[in-house]
Amino acid sequence: MKLNHQKLALRIKAGSLAAVLLMGLGLGFSTPAGAADDKQQQLENEKAQAQQELDDINAQIQENKDNIANAQAQQSALQTQSNLITQQINILIEQISNTQAQIVEKQDQVDQKQAEMDARWEDFKDRMAAMQEINDRGGIAILSQATNLYELLTFNQTLQDISEKDNEILAEMDAARKALEEEKAALEEEQARLEDQQAQLDSKKGELAQNIQQLDKDISAEEAEQRANEQAAAVARQKLNEAAEALDAYIRSQNQGYEDVIFNTSMGFISPLPSYKYVSCQYGDDGHKGVDWAALGGTPIYAAADGVVTISTYHYSYGNYVQVYHGADTDGNTFATLYAHMQSTPVVAVGQKVTQGQLLGYVGSTGNSTGNHLHLELRVNGNRTNPLNYIPKPSVVKYS
Repeated sequence: MKLNHQKLALRIKAGSLAAVLLMGLGLGFSTPAGAADDKQQQLENEKAQAQQELDDINAQIQENKDNIANAQAQQSALQTQSNLITQQINILIEQISNTQAQIVEKQDQVDQKQAEMDARWEDFKDRMAAMQEINDRGGIAILSQATNLYELLTFNQTLQDISEKDNEILAEMDAARKALEEEKAALEEEQARLEDQQAQLDSKKGELAQNIQQLDKDISAEEAEQRANEQAAAVARQKLNEAAEALDAYIRSQNQGYEDVIFNTSMGFISPLPSYKYVSCQYGDDGHKGVDWAALGGTPIYAAADGVVTISTYHYSYGNYVQVYHGADTDGNTFATLYAHMQSTPVVAVGQKVTQGQLLGYVGSTGNSTGNHLHLELRVNGNRTNPLNYIPKPSVVKYS
């Protein structure tokens, strides 16, 4: 069902409160001393709300696309039906034309037969009149001219035979005329039946044309709404980017308090896991801001490089997690790693210095997680980047 912009606005408003609960992995946190940071929580909420608004608009855009595709598919099917009906109508028109020609031909035959009957009837009447005149006036003379009984009987028989033959021929002609008229009537019934079929098909074709026209209007409306939603999405995307930048800037400011602890990092990162099953989610997949390494629950998690713990706490999304600030390289670029979904409370505390390979905690599935894995993030100058650009995968053989 389509959503207009008013409904979408209500949907976004209703989703604002739920946005925080629906926020996925990829947000950074820097809660000092493991306590809740109200400012950071506010920025997280704003970003989550912006993400929810963008998701709602993108969902509506996808719905617009689906509606357009469905309407176009319906149009194609209706047009195919219309084309088939047009073919059937053309066939009927040809059949009707042929039937009309046969009716005209049959009528000509009826008229011709009637003319023959009329002519025959006139001849018959003339002969009958002549025979009547013979009987009434000349019968005695004819009889007196007969030289014998045979001639007399033959003459009478001849007159009788002529009369009977005329009657027989007239009866045959009348039967032929009636047969032609019946054939004509049958052809007229066939023509009426074909014309009725054509009328029904014309009506169906007209109905299909109206439906196709309505689908054109629906598609145009969906396309207009999609364009409006895409413009709204651009605004929402900009709002999300601004919220993300504000959160990143805040987290960078939190790490600045540890810049004097470690001045340089060797950039020689190691894998935080001794073993893993597979990469269950890559960086960038559906906006994912880290790498997920599926591993057995309880697998130890090690610091990828020397640093200082800036976060060691629990969060509804990350679960039990640790963030380690590693300082800057020779070019002044700062680095920090984040290890999420630990099985239990991390074994390190905020402000604690750690060395490369030092135990931080164990693989688990706390927070927003559907299975045992390590969610690893890397921040360069406070901006999340693909950890696999700097941190190697475990070097040991994968286990099943």
